[in-house]
Amino acid sequence: MKKNLVAGILLFTASLAFWGCSDDDDAVQPLTVSIGDTYEGGIVFYIAEDKLSGLVAAPQDQGSEIVWSAKRKVIPTEKAIGTGLANTIFIVEAKKGDTEEFAAKAAYDLVLGGYDDWYLPSINELEELYKQRAIVGLNETGTYWSSSAIDGGYPNAGYTYNLTVKTGKSQTDMNQHSGYAVRAVRTIKAK
Repeated sequence: MKKNLVAGILLFTASLAFWGCSDDDDAVQPLTVSIGDTYEGGIVFYIAEDKLSGLVAAPQDQGSEIVWSAKRKVIPTEKAIGTGLANTIFIVEAKKGDTEEFAAKAAYDLVLGGYDDWYLPSINELEELYKQRAIVGLNETGTYWSSSAIDGGYPNAGYTYNLTVKTGKSQTDMNQHSGYAVRAVRTIKAK
């Protein structure tokens, strides 16, 4: 019994040594782009600390007078970097069947540079975009929608986050049918 156990452990260890090890060629290489570079259809405006992911912005706005929601449909979403795509998909799915143009859909429908995974940034992603406003060419007098929203605490009430470039301040807005600008972004990853 012990012999079988030892043989099994040796076989398992040998297979791990053979299959578990990888060449350095298989290791993920960090991103080699810099802020301001044109890459994968957009302009690099954020690189994660570990250099394994980042964000690019479309080179121009997808519109300047787009509503977040004309029907005041409240859809609570997240604020953190890395949540914009999930927020956007959630919003687009929740508003399926709506015929008006809205911010998340304007970003989500973008196909640019051969990429179709653009989205409306979360508020924290939008704040990173603001830091590079001169590089990406944000409208200095514009207000931009984010995909982040919070529940207002009572039926059909909610607050969406937007950012005004002139002041650099993000704020919540209960008026989701205001027309603000949309700048689509997408995630880039190390290969």
